[in-house]
Amino acid sequence: MRIMATIFQTALLLTLASAAYSQSLGDLAKKESERRKEVKDEKVITDEEAAKYRSGPVPTNLPDQPAAKSETGSKAVAGKEKNASDEPVDFEGRPESYWRKVMGEARQKVKDLEKQSTELTLKVNNLQNDFYREDSGFKREDIQRELQKTYYEQDKNKEELTKAKDALQDLEKEGRKSGALPGWLAGKE
Repeated sequence: MRIMATIFQTALLLTLASAAYSQSLGDLAKKESERRKEVKDEKVITDEEAAKYRSGPVPTNLPDQPAAKSETGSKAVAGKEKNASDEPVDFEGRPESYWRKVMGEARQKVKDLEKQSTELTLKVNNLQNDFYREDSGFKREDIQRELQKTYYEQDKNKEELTKAKDALQDLEKEGRKSGALPGWLAGKE
């Protein structure tokens, strides 16, 4: 009996919901047809008109650009006059070549530190193998000292790698905020 009542209630709710949905859909259709009747001035852009806009120069200084705030931005604005006018720039006036160079240097620093981290890990493994192979206590002490130095270098490398990755992310955020195009910030991989 309970199951039958539950099924009946569910069916009733579905019927009411579909009726309410269809009414609102009909209202929306009427509103849309009224809106389309009001909009008469539709402009169709042809291929010829599009070609006319494609051949024109890309505007580099828009009127609503924010002023350069940082020193690097003002240097870039001063350097903008030196650059060729055909090179695109971000909102702060820094050209594409600036972003490609800065991002490339930051990525290279991260790669170098990752390579150094791998080398230090291999050195630690090698020193540990040497330590356990050695029978002489004096030579073991020397290896242990070298191992401790390598552990220190490894910790230092991890800190530098973290800072370099954070700096790379900050540069990407800065680039996005300043209007640099994604291709300028992406690496060639």
